[in-house]
Amino acid sequence: MKRALPPLALAAVFLAAIGAGSFFADPIGLVADAGALRFRSAGARATTVPGPSGTRLFARELGPRSAGTPVVLLHGLGAASHYWSETAIDLFRAGRTVIVPDAPGSGRSDPPAAESGWGIPGRVAAVSALLDALGVRKADLVGHSLGGWTAGAFALAEPYRVRRLVLVDAAGFSKPDPRAEAELRTSLSPGDRAGARRLYDLLFLRKPFPASGFLLDAFGRQYRSENVVATVAALEEKDGLLGREAELPEGTVFVHGAEDLICPLPDTRAAFARARNARLFVIRGTGHDAPLEAPRLFHETLRAALAE
Repeated sequence: MKRALPPLALAAVFLAAIGAGSFFADPIGLVADAGALRFRSAGARATTVPGPSGTRLFARELGPRSAGTPVVLLHGLGAASHYWSETAIDLFRAGRTVIVPDAPGSGRSDPPAAESGWGIPGRVAAVSALLDALGVRKADLVGHSLGGWTAGAFALAEPYRVRRLVLVDAAGFSKPDPRAEAELRTSLSPGDRAGARRLYDLLFLRKPFPASGFLLDAFGRQYRSENVVATVAALEEKDGLLGREAELPEGTVFVHGAEDLICPLPDTRAAFARARNARLFVIRGTGHDAPLEAPRLFHETLRAALAE
């Protein structure tokens, strides 16, 4: 006769079954939860502040606001503050105060009050509102992908508030032909599993998770969400950074994956050549998401980029 499992073992089996069910139902949500847990375990504070037009913005803070110049990390399309959890903790351990907001409509931040708020000007206004609310006069600004475009646009709008600008695989410096642009916009909101796989291959050279069916389905749902679709629709060429590179803060740092298929490295090299006293770090063997694909190397590179 088989022995019955003790109560603690039964509880463990029950919780594991629930966890497995949650993972299959919403793996992206569990990744966000894991990032939030990492922030909390490092002592991060959850902060909600007034945003543009009566909306609310959510951010996580590590370290005292009074400790010198903080680093503000801006995430890209389809992500939220949890994207930066490991990077924020690495910078915090290196002695920096770090602020990581959810962009409007992402994570726990309210959607914009108007459709126009999904675009770059709305995201820039959100950064400005965040710094105002937290009493931050000047920051080091780091942005990835669409967050890099936002960071660059903010630096152009309010240059006196940016000490160091670091653009990681930043969008906004390319001008594809109309057909290529239309194809990219379509790819960013995949309608089926095949489209999700194509987008996954575009974003990552080193895959952060297996391309299993249910994971690809969850990935596709993430990029079909309102904040992604509305943001892509609101992006306009007139808000781009192309042609304004010389106006970026002196000493702007570009960090780029060598095999980036979304924001090609040649476009970033051209932007770097036009910027004033800029630096360029190329991370070999990575695609569009070096912070996820090669975190240790990326963190070493970012610390060097932020150094005086």
